Amino acid sequence: MVFVLDTARAPRGTVSEKPLLLALLVTLTLSAFFVAFPAVDLAVSRLFYVEGQGFPATKITALNTFRAFGQYFPLTLTIVLVIGLLLKLVYPSRASLFPPRFTLYFASLFLLGPALMVNGIFKPLFDRPRPRSVLDFGGTDHFIHAWALGGDYFDDRSFVSGEAAVVTCLIPLAFFVPIVWRRCVFCLLSAFAALTALNRIAFGAHFLSDVLIAAGLMAILSIALGYLFYGRPGVQSCDVRLEAAMTALGHRLHNARREAIARLVTVLTRHLSLSPAMLQAAPEAAAETERQS
Repeated sequence: MVFVLDTARAPRGTVSEKPLLLALLVTLTLSAFFVAFPAVDLAVSRLFYVEGQGFPATKITALNTFRAFGQYFPLTLTIVLVIGLLLKLVYPSRASLFPPRFTLYFASLFLLGPALMVNGIFKPLFDRPRPRSVLDFGGTDHFIHAWALGGDYFDDRSFVSGEAAVVTCLIPLAFFVPIVWRRCVFCLLSAFAALTALNRIAFGAHFLSDVLIAAGLMAILSIALGYLFYGRPGVQSCDVRLEAAMTALGHRLHNARREAIARLVTVLTRHLSLSPAMLQAAPEAAAETERQS
């Protein structure tokens, strides 16, 4: 499982040479567009709205099942990575189930992206109601364009989309498969992310700008982390150093666990063993019982 940055194929001076700059420019352009033309958000959401019914897509079982899959698939990946890390610590003499950089990369991506950036910063900061909550679609709140602070508190905030951010974080998986499969996997994961984003719009849960800007922010973060973990000179030996560090940590935890168990057994044996005084008192107590009977 190897991440490869093939910069030799990108001519110097082109945007292909600087994907981080490209992702930043695209995100800024999308942000400026939706701030300048906020009616686009309303127009796209109105395509899925039915007067008197709200957003009927929420009642379609297949779409709800697809949404659940989009939620559980990233969660399953996270659990598998955590299990792989725990197995390495339990069995330190064995090789890691996944390369340490792979685990660290995706752990950092999900923690810094959907967890911190989206739910820890953007959701509390930007008071933007969801489409189903605005007056244009039968709600009670006024429409607020992207990046607007709003000024009121909403319990259910729209900017940016957490689910779109999570599935976008899956797209870098394409760069860890063999090169012959890379384009195919990239297209499949991108299509999955796009359908998840469209599903959230159809449910009246997010505006178009919510999902596109979320995807752009996660693209910026994933590319930056990719350079940090895989693109800098000298990082090729990082897996070896991380593997050695995890092995040493696993052995230390193993030794500490054995010492703790040994101390516990000693304490229990000391408290459960019968002292000589108790052994002498036992026959006397039995004789006293026989005399009373």
